[in-house]
Amino acid sequence: MPETLPNEWLKWICSSQNPNELRRNYDQWAATYEIDVSGVWKPVPLAAALMLSEQISNKRGVILDVGVGTGLVGMALAELGFDNLIGIDISPGMLEQAAEKRIYRSLICCAIGDERFGDLERVNGIIATGVFAETHAGSAELRALQERIEPEGILVFTARRSFLSKLQGVLDQPGWTLIDTKVMPIYDDPVHVLAYRIYA
Repeated sequence: MPETLPNEWLKWICSSQNPNELRRNYDQWAATYEIDVSGVWKPVPLAAALMLSEQISNKRGVILDVGVGTGLVGMALAELGFDNLIGIDISPGMLEQAAEKRIYRSLICCAIGDERFGDLERVNGIIATGVFAETHAGSAELRALQERIEPEGILVFTARRSFLSKLQGVLDQPGWTLIDTKVMPIYDDPVHVLAYRIYA
């Protein structure tokens, strides 16, 4: 993992050639991830968690943290009063870091669309930061999230500006209503935080 500028971390992780390499890279990064991203990325999970909390008043509702990483989103949600959190991630190393925070009801090693993902209960809200990007997840995975959320549930996710067009076909579907958005210029390619209410 490069010990350089944030844009270089982003380029490195998004250059993974396949899911196995992506998993290995995140496993390799897990121990130092929070230190490496603290100055740049950390505001994004906080903003996403706050956006979700503004739309979901029932803090006992089940929230699925997709791409849980080391648990930065979960920490922010816990501080906002959410206490029924489930997390998934492809990286066992990242999940070990998240488990140490003791804020998740359960943590599952799987990818969006895996059999284990399909077995998950329907949830009141889904949050996914840093998930929709090159070599990570795209429109098929976004559609799969829709199937795990209760009608009128809330989905909050992030994507860089250049990647949003690859998701637009899903976002323009009937039943997807944009209710909040925020732009965070932390990279050369700004990050968008978006909240949708899912009616379908």
